[in-house]
Amino acid sequence: MTDNKNANELLQWGLRNAPARPDGSSSVAEVSEAIAQGRRPDLADPGLFDALMGKSEAQMMREELAVGSDTRRSVEDRTTALDNFEMLIETVDNANNMQNMNMWPAVVHLLQEPTPAIQQASAWIVGTAVQNNDKGQVAALEHGALARLLELLSSPSKDVRNKAMYGIGAMIKNFPYAALQFSELHGWDALHAGLLDSSIAVRSKVAFLLNQLLSEDASHAVPNTHSAPPTSDAHAPLEKGPATLQFSAPAPDVAKAMVDHRILDTLLASVLPNATQAAATCDGEPTRSYLDYAGKAVQTLVTYSAHAPVPREAFQALLAELDAAPSA
Repeated sequence: MTDNKNANELLQWGLRNAPARPDGSSSVAEVSEAIAQGRRPDLADPGLFDALMGKSEAQMMREELAVGSDTRRSVEDRTTALDNFEMLIETVDNANNMQNMNMWPAVVHLLQEPTPAIQQASAWIVGTAVQNNDKGQVAALEHGALARLLELLSSPSKDVRNKAMYGIGAMIKNFPYAALQFSELHGWDALHAGLLDSSIAVRSKVAFLLNQLLSEDASHAVPNTHSAPPTSDAHAPLEKGPATLQFSAPAPDVAKAMVDHRILDTLLASVLPNATQAAATCDGEPTRSYLDYAGKAVQTLVTYSAHAPVPREAFQALLAELDAAPSA
């Protein structure tokens, strides 16, 4: 509707501003009359405006999502369309338009399809739409994306699990209310299982997310000494905070959750010498992939120890295994 209105306004502007011929007639006026009389069907084609001016990104989003949701199309066509949609929403404005254009229900429905390629593509869309985007995080949570992503962590496809973990991390970071729902949906148990995943890529995402959540937890513990604006800014307009902080929810106690759900023990065990040897070729992935995971895991342990005591029994288990490990 908006594009047609713009096209009509553009035509009217052209009629008003077209240069007149020496005899005072207007070539634009003649063409307009020919269109009205049906003598120029080529110019009456509604697709002509798109061809001349280019489709709006909103229109392209609609078309790509429509193809991606069409179960009559081939999986290849659908995944290509969903990949195109994901590229379009890399800009925050387009990602936020998903809510304005009522696209979230269709995307969440795609997460529940049985085809792994469609699950993977739709999980990627969710992650991209909410990454560093507070409004997108709220919209995705309201439409139930978090529960669907957690379900995908049990997929037999490591690519689906990988993209689901990406989406989960992007949804709950800096969003206490989402983290609360995450806890209620047994998300901490899912993270524990993620640390035992056969894919090092999934393990790396879990370790990275835990480190970020621990860092957020620590920042929430620091008293806010700047709750009131400086006197000189007393008349400055108030700005709304992030949409993710408009909900009343306590920040999760990440360190406690890591202990209660055996995440800390598993994280420690995963960087011990015997675990390193076993995981170096995990799921056929190269050693450097494990080293990337190990670096993230160690950083998470460092962050944990910076603001929470590591249980004595965990250290004792670590020392026992180190003592039992053969010397190099």
